[in-house]
Amino acid sequence: MSECEKSWYLINSKPKQELRALEHLKNQEINCVLPVLEVERIIRGKRQKAIEPLFPGYLFVELQTNGQGWSKIRSTRGVRDFVRFGGVPGRVPDSVLEHLLILDTSFTPIETNAPGAGDKVIITDGPFKDLEGVFKISNGEKRSIVLLTILGKVTEMELENKQLRKA
Repeated sequence: MSECEKSWYLINSKPKQELRALEHLKNQEINCVLPVLEVERIIRGKRQKAIEPLFPGYLFVELQTNGQGWSKIRSTRGVRDFVRFGGVPGRVPDSVLEHLLILDTSFTPIETNAPGAGDKVIITDGPFKDLEGVFKISNGEKRSIVLLTILGKVTEMELENKQLRKA
């Protein structure tokens, strides 16, 4: 094998942090894939479409087989570790990724710039415009819960996603 040869590996993400891991890996210019699936869920009594990971808790990354650049993977936000077999990160055959990428072309891409839990956000519209808060959790597809400090007290506010942007 040549020194610059690459192969695909499987990464285990922290619970419900696949998107955070994807965003931070891409920021490090690491080629990664998160196959997604559009599903229908009943949320608060209403049938809604949602996009979810095909393999919850896992991402595929393409890395050099000589181990160069691997050390930064484990310290990436949202990443737990490599999936290992006998202590060695297991390779994923290229054919598996080729099939997943063919399937994935029919799905809508996920917005990876969306805030995650603990991210600072700025309110862009409404009575709290220009205030900075901390993103707590998404509350459906269109609304989110944000923690704001108002009069010295931390208050939970439910706001529309279009009123928020990452700080």
